Amino acid sequence: MAPLKTILAIGLVPLAWAKSVHFDLNLTWQKGAPDGNAREMIFMNDQFPGPELRIDQGDDVEFVVHNNMPFNTSIHFHGIEQHNTPWSDGVPGLTQKPIEPGRSWTYRWKATQYGTYWYHAHARSELADGLYGPIWINPGPETLDPFHLISTNPTDIAAMQKAEKNPHLVMLSDWDHLTAAEYQKVQEDSGINIFCMDSILINGRGAVYCPGTTNISSVELPYLKSAIDNQPLTDKGCLPNIYETQGDFPPTNEAKVPQGLNSGCKPTTGSHEIIKVNADHGWVSFKFISAAAMKALMFSIDEHPMYIYEVDGSYIEPQLAESVAIFNGERYAAMVKLDKPYKDYTIRVPDTQGDQVISGFATMRYQGSDNIYPSQPYVDYGGRNTSASVKALDQRAMKPYPPVTIPKHADQLVNLTLGRWGSSYTWTASGNALYDVMANWDDPILYDLDAKNNLADQVTIQTKNGTWVDLLLQLGDMPNTPAIQAPHVMHKHSNKGFILGVGPGFFHWASTEEAYAERPDLFQLDNPQMRDTFVTIGPTGPTWMIVRYQVVNPGPFLFHCHIETHLSNGMAVALLDGVDVWPQVPAGEDQSPGADQGQPPHSSIPKPQSTSTPTSSSTPLYTRRPPPKATPTDDKVEPYGGSWHEPQHHH
Repeated sequence: MAPLKTILAIGLVPLAWAKSVHFDLNLTWQKGAPDGNAREMIFMNDQFPGPELRIDQGDDVEFVVHNNMPFNTSIHFHGIEQHNTPWSDGVPGLTQKPIEPGRSWTYRWKATQYGTYWYHAHARSELADGLYGPIWINPGPETLDPFHLISTNPTDIAAMQKAEKNPHLVMLSDWDHLTAAEYQKVQEDSGINIFCMDSILINGRGAVYCPGTTNISSVELPYLKSAIDNQPLTDKGCLPNIYETQGDFPPTNEAKVPQGLNSGCKPTTGSHEIIKVNADHGWVSFKFISAAAMKALMFSIDEHPMYIYEVDGSYIEPQLAESVAIFNGERYAAMVKLDKPYKDYTIRVPDTQGDQVISGFATMRYQGSDNIYPSQPYVDYGGRNTSASVKALDQRAMKPYPPVTIPKHADQLVNLTLGRWGSSYTWTASGNALYDVMANWDDPILYDLDAKNNLADQVTIQTKNGTWVDLLLQLGDMPNTPAIQAPHVMHKHSNKGFILGVGPGFFHWASTEEAYAERPDLFQLDNPQMRDTFVTIGPTGPTWMIVRYQVVNPGPFLFHCHIETHLSNGMAVALLDGVDVWPQVPAGEDQSPGADQGQPPHSSIPKPQSTSTPTSSSTPLYTRRPPPKATPTDDKVEPYGGSWHEPQHHH
């Protein structure tokens, strides 16, 4: 395993001491088998997922990517606002040129925020090939935490603050046995929207389960059965290819969908993640990150209620929950009290049944445990509550802490209609045009604002610096498409936005103010939810959502669906923020071939160092052991797989 190299240089910044932190990330394309089935995938410093980046609020980050893969790439730092550094946002065609094979690229940004984030590929759908890793930014001493709202006991508060300084970063993802390019080709050849996956991974480890159609049907939610006209699911738990899931976009050719993609489940032994906790610490903090390419997931820890206290990198008023739905790109921090008998407890990660019944498992193990008896679940294989008393996170009640105040008026309303456009597998965020993710790769809009003319007018939105903008996300008005559609997960690059209102039907008002005057029950204008990822309501028919943000960081920033196949097939718009004060790219930031700062050839790319230096004594840079390569092995637990119930783990 090759950990990241870290170099520290201490420098003074206003009101705080900050560090300059350097990371090297070496990308390679090789065989791996995270769920027991070997295929080509992306490794980062010879590991998967990528190394954890643990830094302090205020740090200056230099992140150098060395592309030793046979194709272009880029890295986006999900949720990092990139204030005054739009050239480090990592989107080819908008903020940079792609990193070509054999070349390197340096991203520089300041950790102005605190909390949980992640880095991932933003070229084509390389995220689905494994290019992702977690980021945690240790809050500065001036940041107010909400732990006194969980307990007023000083001992508990101190234990929670200590747990917050050393959290477990837990990456949840889905995995398919086809590469991202192969997956996309099936859609293009068949004309069918593909959404089936093979497994769920926790920190890069998992297995393929094949419970059988009878067991799958037994945990299918009633609304899902109704939505697909009571048609049976496949033996992989996938929805059938019918009008309710595909719309009416002939011609399609289901014969072009290979056996094993939607059906033909084959169990694997795979690998299993075990997270050890110490009950003597009293509390433990988990930072859950959804790196899923396709799936809307859920997480739950048997017999352990969770206090959710941070969402998308910002503190909230803590909320007690026993299960949490987590969509693509979202992050949730959970504080868990360690007051149960010493044994193993299953961490369950089922799909929320948006388009598949599938689940993954990990283990939370109390140190000193010698009890192998099964733990009692809050949710089953299908994500259903095991009793009426199970408490799910109330997604609409997550209030920022400390409270935030925003103006009651916006300067601009942007109408975005989301849905299919042109075919079953192509998607629009503008209502009548597709975003070309490969446009302007040689002439990014940040470098040349006129390059926006290479995109359809409908997918570029111009704003002025300092203004407040309302984004109206409307679902349910697309031709050849059922009114009911699964949620879309819209991610905003740069600074966060506020969810002001959500409602059924069509938004027929001229402004948010007009809508609020008529239907105040649909809005939350006081201390509204603050996020960088916004999940539309579905599948309940036409719905709308209002997201408000302030233009404070001039530059081109993507607003897109974080379901990988939706983005790669058109579901995005470019927010051209602050066109009146468009930034100039500093000398040295254009690192493309032929530029003054061009990088050396492939042969001179440095290999990662074999040792790691911590970023600080309180926030070490951790690395994760790689999953199995071509031959799956695991010396931590007894191999398992293929059973209906989750496995029991032995010491």
